[in-house]
Amino acid sequence: MKYLIFLLCLSTSLFAQDRFKGIILSTETGQPISSVIVEDVNTQKWVLSDIDGSFEIDTNSTKNLKLAFKILGKQEKIISFTSDTFRIVQTIYLDDQDLRLDELVINVKKSDKFSEIKLGREQIDQVQAMSLNDVLELLPGQSITNFTLNEFKTIAFRTARPRTISDNAFGNKSFGTAIYLDGIPMGNNENMQSYGSNNGNTFNSNSLLGFGDGASSFNGSFTNANYGSDLRGIATDNIESIEVVQGVPSVRYGDLTSGLIKIEQRAGVSPYKISSSLREGTMQHTFTKGFRLGERAGALNATVDYLDSNSDPRSTYTSYERINTQLMWTWNDKSKKVRNSFSFDYGFNKDNANYEAENKENKITKNDRTDYGFSNRFKWNADKKLFDNLNINANFKYTKQYSFDAKTVNVGGEVIGTSLEEGVYLGSYTAPSYRYEKAVDGKPISAFASVQFSKNLSFANTDHLFSYGVEYRMSDNKGKGRLGSPDTQVNFYGLGSGDGGVGFRPFNYGQFVKAETILSAYVEDEMVHFFENSKLNVTGGLRYDNFYGINMLAPRVNAYYEIPKMKFRAGYGITGKAPSLNQIYTGPRYYDVVLGDYRLPGVYNVAFVQTFIDDINNPNLGPSKSYRAEIGYDVMLPFGTLNVTAYENKLKNGITDEAYPIIRPLAEIEVLNNGTTQPDYEIVGYKDYYYFQNRIVNKFNSTDRGIEFFFSLKPSLLKNISFDINGSYVETTNRNNIDTYIRSTQVTKPEVYGVFKPYDVKFKNFQIGGNLTYHNPTLGLIVSVRSEHFLIRDEFYDRNTQPYAYLDANLDKHLIPEVDQNNADKYGHIFRSRSTDNRKLDAIYHNFHLRVSKDFLNGFRFSFYVNNFLNLKPLENVNENGVIIERVRTDMVNLSFGTKIEFTF
Repeated sequence: MKYLIFLLCLSTSLFAQDRFKGIILSTETGQPISSVIVEDVNTQKWVLSDIDGSFEIDTNSTKNLKLAFKILGKQEKIISFTSDTFRIVQTIYLDDQDLRLDELVINVKKSDKFSEIKLGREQIDQVQAMSLNDVLELLPGQSITNFTLNEFKTIAFRTARPRTISDNAFGNKSFGTAIYLDGIPMGNNENMQSYGSNNGNTFNSNSLLGFGDGASSFNGSFTNANYGSDLRGIATDNIESIEVVQGVPSVRYGDLTSGLIKIEQRAGVSPYKISSSLREGTMQHTFTKGFRLGERAGALNATVDYLDSNSDPRSTYTSYERINTQLMWTWNDKSKKVRNSFSFDYGFNKDNANYEAENKENKITKNDRTDYGFSNRFKWNADKKLFDNLNINANFKYTKQYSFDAKTVNVGGEVIGTSLEEGVYLGSYTAPSYRYEKAVDGKPISAFASVQFSKNLSFANTDHLFSYGVEYRMSDNKGKGRLGSPDTQVNFYGLGSGDGGVGFRPFNYGQFVKAETILSAYVEDEMVHFFENSKLNVTGGLRYDNFYGINMLAPRVNAYYEIPKMKFRAGYGITGKAPSLNQIYTGPRYYDVVLGDYRLPGVYNVAFVQTFIDDINNPNLGPSKSYRAEIGYDVMLPFGTLNVTAYENKLKNGITDEAYPIIRPLAEIEVLNNGTTQPDYEIVGYKDYYYFQNRIVNKFNSTDRGIEFFFSLKPSLLKNISFDINGSYVETTNRNNIDTYIRSTQVTKPEVYGVFKPYDVKFKNFQIGGNLTYHNPTLGLIVSVRSEHFLIRDEFYDRNTQPYAYLDANLDKHLIPEVDQNNADKYGHIFRSRSTDNRKLDAIYHNFHLRVSKDFLNGFRFSFYVNNFLNLKPLENVNENGVIIERVRTDMVNLSFGTKIEFTF
């Protein structure tokens, strides 16, 4: 009996609820606002305001009520309420979303929870962004770059970025940056727009992925297979807010190793909004309009965004064109407990580099991409015993991609291999002059579905928010794949007898690529315990992923302890990222060897070729893993707020290429001239033939250690003026955990290959950014100056010259005794040249950028920006052919201007 009474009391304590009531009015008109989303920030419970602006929301906690009020066209407001206000109907006023607000957050700041960074609509507008990449340059560790849309844009967080994107570290980390759009992931796992069958660096965006160019006239890359999502294609005018998680993400989010970007789009009824932007050689035009279909039919929003960019406004040499359109239908039921949003997205991206007018090879490079997407987001405020909220998200996306490259080649008749089987055969010749053409036809297909439940419980002084759910992802590619003919795809020239190289053959994605799936499940508890004058928040969970048949468990925990004016934070977690289809399905790897090129009477020239075929795919490739840890400290000082975060991120099992030697029997032939135009041959023997092949493996490791900080001056200290500083210091150590093989310079020695150990490449970056902003709400005016200060940019590596082992003629490995590893007389023929690099900044340099925005009362807004408005030109010392010269820094942002005009009515 006592036990039953105890359970009854416990149940009453767990499920007892208070009801908070309020009414929402417009600040400008005093009229009630309907369909405002009122969300309990801590429990994720939500309601919609009624036609008279009233709302009621249940809460289990009497000490921790924080409500967010959101509706399109109004500034989001977050208000905390104490228990003594629960029985009083509260009146909440929402302001129009313009520059005339008294309190307007413009600069980047850390959130009030863990180490997340949230960017609102005004912060996005102040950047005058044409794509998501422009917005993310505001974050610590990132920097404003010269504006160009003529190469793909990806991002990685909390790492020292090398000088080139053709790098295993940046490639892995950008590929591991997840983007979620309204709870639905935007992946790049299906993108297979690369031309090589893994004959080089997976992340060499020019030569392997292949539709940029290494020429000095243009060094961009159009296709981003193996990298993260191309940020150029994500327009910003329909974005309401962006949250960036650089630390430990919630277990709700998977398939990532570097960071998480959560984007929330505008929903509801939008007024007519027209905007035009001009930035260097780029024009962007956006149109948005929302329609109310009726009380029961909901609302429909339509957005059209068009962008056209030229690398040089004086010509159409290199161009980029983008069209994004969206129809979003939002509906809620009569009880306002069910919300549903369905959207259809169509997008077109076109890259083009037309060299014909300026290049004797008549070179053309282009990449076209067309996207079709359907998404549905269902929310049910159920308030059941097992769950309070139910969210169901689903998405299907179909893409058509076509990448093309062509140029005129004048090399004379070259021998080529054409066979799709191993063996010896009569080779072919190229024409003396021909049109070299290559193309990739890709049709990526992806699907996503998730079901998430949440339940809030309170007991004594502790609140719990339980979340649990399942996810399904599918990736496939139905394209025709790599197109072309070996006759016009010679990757090597001038081969003599016994010489060979990687050969081209077509590879059909639709025929050979299999759909890959990721199945996931997770459970999480966010516990908040209240002490008399402090609060403890511990959010912990476990995620299970099945990456293409490989199981992985990923526990994660974030916590903070808050006392008045001070907070201590910590987090640790494991995340994983599946490999791309392009890394798994590389296709057969052909190696063609010219056995002989003969000039025979009556036949002219005849050649024989032997083809070797090696591993077709990388089926054992597994997920990359990231072990992430951070600690932080927040303090409210009399003159401002300081946030400091230290972190360590370890990437293990990252993707890299391993070149390994192969020994195969090479035929020795005798040509039989039978007097016909098709001579025959006879194999008279075989000899050992050595060459290199490539495979993709999980053997790349990287460690990032650093510290970042935010400081914000107290707004009341200087009227209408805000000042913020953020900084980032990071040390990155990268290691390709594979051996390197160097062929002996003397064929008579028993040591055929020297074997060298991996070595570390280290980077250090330290930079600080400042934001000084003047905001006059009466005039609707903002003047902002952003400064960037680059203090450290170091790079160091030291590649060893002596092998630790060698391979004999049978490719068996033999360790070299340590005392003999420096013996040049014995092993000098398998030594390699020493290679070191130790670069540091010659001097600290700075950059300053100006932005001005003005709101007019008639709905018109004008914005203007100047990058490097002081026209600074810092110098650096460079070594050119042994001579040290001074030149303007190539990574310095140039002086440039831009404007944006926006009209809302």
